[in-house]
Formats: sequence, C-alpha cells, structure tokens
Amino acid sequence: MMQSTRRGRHTAKPPKPRALAFPLRALIERINSNEDPPWASYLSAGVVRAERSVRQEVDRVQDTLPRLLGARKIECGLGNLSSGGCCGGRDIVLTGGVAGSITGGMTSGMTSLVGRVWELSQDSKGCRDVQLALEQAGEDLRRLIVAEVAGHVLDAMRCPHANHVLQKCITSSRPPDCQFIIDEIMACNGFVELAARHKYGCRIIQRLLERCSTAQVECVANAILSDVSGIARHPYGNYVLQNLLEHGTPAHRHKLAEELRKEIVPICQDSFGSAVVAAALSQLCKEDAISLARAIVQEQGLLTFMAHARHGHSAVRLLLQALDGPDLARARELLCAELPSLKVSRYGRIVASWLDAEGRKSGAAACRAA
Repeated sequence: MMQSTRRGRHTAKPPKPRALAFPLRALIERINSNEDPPWASYLSAGVVRAERSVRQEVDRVQDTLPRLLGARKIECGLGNLSSGGCCGGRDIVLTGGVAGSITGGMTSGMTSLVGRVWELSQDSKGCRDVQLALEQAGEDLRRLIVAEVAGHVLDAMRCPHANHVLQKCITSSRPPDCQFIIDEIMACNGFVELAARHKYGCRIIQRLLERCSTAQVECVANAILSDVSGIARHPYGNYVLQNLLEHGTPAHRHKLAEELRKEIVPICQDSFGSAVVAAALSQLCKEDAISLARAIVQEQGLLTFMAHARHGHSAVRLLLQALDGPDLARARELLCAELPSLKVSRYGRIVASWLDAEGRKSGAAACRAA
C-alpha cells in the first residue's frame, strides 16, 4: 500500500504552464501593470527595427513632397510606435498655395501610398489600392502617384497586376501627364510592335490611342502601321488595329487600308485577320472600303473561303454592302456559284440567306445552284 502510494507520488508531476499567445500575454501584462506602457514595448526587437526603417522612408517622403508641390512646410500626423503613437498617419498638413488642393478628399490610405506606388502596383491587392487612390485623389496627389510609375513603364506593361495601374494612370490623368509613358515605350526600338501582341501590353497601347492627343500617339500609330500583317493575325494584336480604326485619324485608316490590301490573302484567311478586315470595311471611308472589297473579290476563291468562316462571313456581308453596280454583281455571282456548299456550312448558310434577302429587296434574280 505504501509502495503504491510512493509510486503515485513519484509519477504525479505538476503540469507545465502553457505559453500564452502574444496578444493575450500583452493584454494581461498591461492590465496588471500600474502604468500604461506603449503597446510597442511588447513587440520584438525585429519588429521595432522594421518600424524605424519605415519611419525613415516616411520622413524622406515628407521632406520631398513639399518641394515637389511648391509648399514651404509639411507636417504628417504619423505617431511613433515607441511613444505609443500609430504609424498609420491620419492627415497631412501643408502650408502654401497647394495645401487645399492636395489634402482635399485625401485619406490615410492614400497618403500611405506615396513612396510605395511601384511596390504596391506589382501585387494583386496593392494594385487595386493604387487604382482606387488614382480615382479618388485630387489632381496634385494623382500626379505624385503617376510620377512614381515613371521608369517602370515597360515592366508594368508585362505585369499582370501593374498593367491595370498603368491603364488607370492613362484614363485618370490629363494627356500631357501621360507623355512619359509614350516616351519610355518609344525609347525601346520595336517595343510598340511587341507590346501590341502582348496579353497586357496591348491594353496599354489601346488606352493611349483612346486617351492621348493625335500628336502624342502619332509615333505609336506609325509603329503599329509598320507591321499590319503580323499584328492583324495575332490573338491580341488584332484588337489594337481595330482600336486604331476607331480612334485613329483618317490618315491612319487610309494607311491601314493600303497595308491590308498588300497582304489581303493571308490576312483574310486568318480568323483574327478577317476580324480586322470586317472592322475596316465598317469604318473606312467609302473609297477605301470599296478598294478593299475589290481586292478581296479579285483573289480567286478568297470570297468563298471567307463566307464559310466564323469572322469572315461578317466581313462578306459588309463587303456586299460596300460594293455596287458591276462589282456587287460579280461578288454575288461568285457566291451563288458556291451556293450548295454554303447551304451545308454553319456560317455559309447565313451568307446564303443574306444573298436571297438582298436579291428580293433589290429585285435581282435569286441565287440558283450551278
């Protein structure tokens, strides 16, 4: 009996106290303390060092910001962790002529972006924060944010996140403020042609064509027009050419029509290229549209090939609308000769129905199978 009791005393060990998680430990120590020490006193040395590093960067921005804006002084309400403040800053107070214009509508989230725009732009969440700031910021703060993208344009055009920031820079800023984007693109020989074919780069080219002045994008448009055949047949590039047709000048559209005629066969035989041809036939001036339509009709078998294709059959309808007189009669003759094959084709059936409808409308003889 005594032996078992002795054994029991020997085996029964007091349980080890469980280590408290940091938030609970800090809270208990703060409650038991006679004072109210700053919360930062509970942080590890590594975290405090990181906070100091961030503060140095913020101080650098504070020194730079008023000089950029022409203000005499800047005070930022960024407390110090070690003194119990908050590193998240609430307001920026400027003295000088720009005080009201830059602080109007500004939030702590916006001010925290300054000096970190490019870093945040490369992150899925950060890029959304930057875009929101560009939408809500005043003109002066927006210029500061946009200026931090300078020097990173080519990288941003290839980044799945930063390309959205670059697009927002273009759509939210005045055209002159976007000139640096064009300058960086044009500084790299052949980059426009590559960007027009890139999954993300093509978006930037399109935003520039839509938003910037004709004089600004003239060099960009000329670079695109130097490789129409290759860009037109590309999955992304074809959208750039369609955008140029919509937002370019009459001279750009005329030049594009000329380049399409030079390589009309390979372009029309490509699904993406035929989409560009369809857009051209709908947006070119009458003379250029007729000239392009005639070039298609003159190539043996090309019109019929397009009538069977997904994008090509839409171009065929626009072609029939552009032509008249003998040219229209010749196009209808070529299509009617292939009527049996058209009627058993998914898209050819649509063209056959157009031919019959247009024939009845104009009083011409309906197509008959050869």
